[in-house]
Amino acid sequence: MLISKIIEIAEAQSDETYEIEEWLDLYNMCQDDLTPVAKMIDTKPRIEIDVAFGAAVLELSEDEDLAASHRILDVYYTPAGGDRIKLRRLDYEDTLSKGWKMDTTSIYLQGLEDEESGLLDVSYYKRLTHCVYDADKQEFTPESPEIPEEYHPLYISYLCYKSQQREEEPNDEDRFHQEYQTGKEIFTIARTVQIEPWKAKYLGQQTQAKTGGE
Repeated sequence: MLISKIIEIAEAQSDETYEIEEWLDLYNMCQDDLTPVAKMIDTKPRIEIDVAFGAAVLELSEDEDLAASHRILDVYYTPAGGDRIKLRRLDYEDTLSKGWKMDTTSIYLQGLEDEESGLLDVSYYKRLTHCVYDADKQEFTPESPEIPEEYHPLYISYLCYKSQQREEEPNDEDRFHQEYQTGKEIFTIARTVQIEPWKAKYLGQQTQAKTGGE
């Protein structure tokens, strides 16, 4: 669904009229809210790094995509002239094992061999993209959300919920909020089953507890 269509439907359902930029503020807030559960995987390939004394550092700020990522997942290392391997993620206190660890600014590799350079492939969950509007061209960038289209109605519910909260309409606010939360829970379970299936049983237990099932 196009973002322009999402806004059009939200205006009709909420019976509120805002400037496009105001609707986009709400849309982008929804993107931030959905990012942790969307689990949109991307990979930054073939990052060149220098190795010294078996260690290397990748500053996240040096790569725009990694700096904006939601969560780093895996690091693969290819030494110069060698084979690609998946490095093990280490506890930050571990200073001896071969693998990688990170803090808020950098990815640290340790326990490498005596090579002087290598390549990194880093997989991560990306943040959902904020939309911007070009008033002169009347264009939205991007034109539509990147999550699967069957979940695009989530944005309509969220925009309506936030607009009614803004207009102090508690009954409509509660209705749209419940609609959004229900849809978000369905989306969360679907994405977890698809991307992190080992967590599906835990999610099922949570849902069962909420509904009072056995």
